[in-house]
Amino acid sequence: MSRLLTAALLTTLSPLAFSTPFDTCPSKAYLFQSKPVQVHSVNLATGLTTLITNDVGLTNEGINAVGFDNGTGDGEGFEHKYIYGFEKSRKKVVRLDKDFNADVIEVTGLPNFSFYVGDVYDRYYYLYGPGTGFYKIDLTPLDTDPDATLEAETISTDAPLGITDFAFHPGNNKLYAVKNTNGKLFEIDTDTGTATVIGNTGKTGTFGAGYFDVNGYYYISRNSNGDIFRIDLSDTDNINSQNVEAEHFAYGPNSNQNDGARCEDAPVIDEDSTIDFGDAPDSYKTLLDSNGPRHEINTGFYLGSVAPDSEGDGFVSPLDDNKAGLADEDGVGFVTALEIGKTALISVQASQVGRLSAWIDWNGDGDFEDSNERIVNNSLLSAGTNTLSVSVPSGATAGSSWSRFRFSEDGGLSFDGGATTGEVEDHPVTIMEDGSSLSHYPSESGYATVAFEDNWPKEGDYDMNDVVIRFRITETLNEDDEITRILIKGYLAAYGAGYHNGFAFRLPGLNRDDINAATTQSHNMVLQETNGLESISNDAIFIVSDDLKQKLPAGCMYYRTA
Repeated sequence: MSRLLTAALLTTLSPLAFSTPFDTCPSKAYLFQSKPVQVHSVNLATGLTTLITNDVGLTNEGINAVGFDNGTGDGEGFEHKYIYGFEKSRKKVVRLDKDFNADVIEVTGLPNFSFYVGDVYDRYYYLYGPGTGFYKIDLTPLDTDPDATLEAETISTDAPLGITDFAFHPGNNKLYAVKNTNGKLFEIDTDTGTATVIGNTGKTGTFGAGYFDVNGYYYISRNSNGDIFRIDLSDTDNINSQNVEAEHFAYGPNSNQNDGARCEDAPVIDEDSTIDFGDAPDSYKTLLDSNGPRHEINTGFYLGSVAPDSEGDGFVSPLDDNKAGLADEDGVGFVTALEIGKTALISVQASQVGRLSAWIDWNGDGDFEDSNERIVNNSLLSAGTNTLSVSVPSGATAGSSWSRFRFSEDGGLSFDGGATTGEVEDHPVTIMEDGSSLSHYPSESGYATVAFEDNWPKEGDYDMNDVVIRFRITETLNEDDEITRILIKGYLAAYGAGYHNGFAFRLPGLNRDDINAATTQSHNMVLQETNGLESISNDAIFIVSDDLKQKLPAGCMYYRTA
């Protein structure tokens, strides 16, 4: 009789061996605050904050000095992306995985101090203890040995700055911080710990969380009110005291005992954007780069009958035709004309009770900066249709201009900056002289189309797509039905020519001398230096472009010919 002898081997593995790294470099920032620790995701563009977890698997103490490790490939497509921080009760370094489970990492060489300033860059975890010292820890041993004990290297025992966070710039590998008491921006040398003043941001307070994005913008969050400010450090060759003023970027959560971490290689807005932007030309501050107005969607607060769509950035255009097919731009209607010196009626439809602010560029200078251009200031709207009375200033400039309407739950918005709820609608407007009227061709909202064949009537070449222009003509008439102003809007709809073709308008029956050249303007996205009048002709001819082929997108020989 034989016996089968069986044996069991019990193997104990480190918790670090089971931790799962982040899959990607996320666009969200991460905010650690409170006691016990809570981890929130923060959309820097709008300030929307979402609780991720209030249980990271450690004690009731908080975690601070956090930084995101971008990791590195090891030849098998695996990257070691984790968040590192400093746990207060144990005074230990911890590592958090993609599920925000924290495990303690043993580190030698650190003083007995509860660090609250830290960040990770190029596989090193940097810790700064004001009045204690500046240290760095090599994280790479953990890539191969989850139980490795790490060793801290002393950069400097002198750490004089009164800061509560710092962050690494992705473009020049340098470390930046804002001093709480005086708002000065410092650049910190990671080899010596020497701090150099760059300039004054103009903002003070306890900035417990700081983040960078891939474009080199530095974001700081103020604990007392949660305001998020942005500092433009995108030009790494020109960072000086003249360009470090912090601008208000979004409203975030007020907090204490907080710290922030973010993957600095990620854009602020990713392909999963849930943000609504404006549409006016960028002189009105529309694009994200200009701190344009933006709202978190899917919050139930919007204008019109259709909730806004998500966008990756503002869509800048001088033409309302680009908005004609957007059903979500239906919340604002101009009931009466905007006549200088009179009162106009505007209809605004709100999805529910909320706050509205609005602006009209009365002098047509391309911004909403003038004090009289805010036409609605944080007014409470009821759900449904609201009628607003707006006084058109006697000094308003007749002509084309733009308006901006922002609706949100809490209100208090400027014409730029982020908001956690609501919608922004930008609408082109025409400011008219008293007693004048408008005439449109082909209609108030439609566009006519002209198509040209530059080699007509060559056999086999008659597709009529060499130059295709869409345009609308709006005439302003006085009380005697005399035309006092002509507005021609249009755009290049297609270009299929091998030749270099220009384009111009001629106003029949008018001479060049009949045109007031001083008040005539020509725009190609931005105001041109000349009025566009052709100088060698007696006729009233306006040159749109001498060479439309030069207007095509880079790398395109033809444009929308299909």
